[in-house]
Order: sequence, then C-alpha cells, then structure tokens
Amino acid sequence: MSNLIVVKTKPCCVCNEYEIWSLDQELVDRWRGGENIQRVFPDMSAGEREVLISGIHPACWDTLFPKEDDDE
Repeated sequence: MSNLIVVKTKPCCVCNEYEIWSLDQELVDRWRGGENIQRVFPDMSAGEREVLISGIHPACWDTLFPKEDDDE
C-alpha cells in the first residue's frame, strides 16, 4: 500500500493559482532526489508533470507560448 502525501504545487506564473495533489511519498522522494520525472510518473501527461515542475497549467502554457500559424 502506498503512503500518500499532500503536495502543493508552485503558484502558476500566469494565473497565480496552485494545486494540491495527493501523491505517493516514495515517488515524490525519488523525483525530488533527482530521478527523471517521466520515469517516476510515467502515467502523468506532460502537462500534469509541468504543473508539478513549474506550477504552469496547460492552458496557461498555451497563453505564454501560443502556437504559431504555419502561414507566417
């Protein structure tokens, strides 16, 4: 059985909101210890991992880095 801990993400630099997640303590310790986040949390989407790393939500990421049109 996993030992869940509460993790508060960093505030997003766009919307200033943060999230509260319940995660397995062993996995969080491995990630915080330097193991690659993709290896530790393979079932998370890239956007979810980004929230953990930087606090930036997927929609806020799109605001910061809008997709360019191919016509330009």
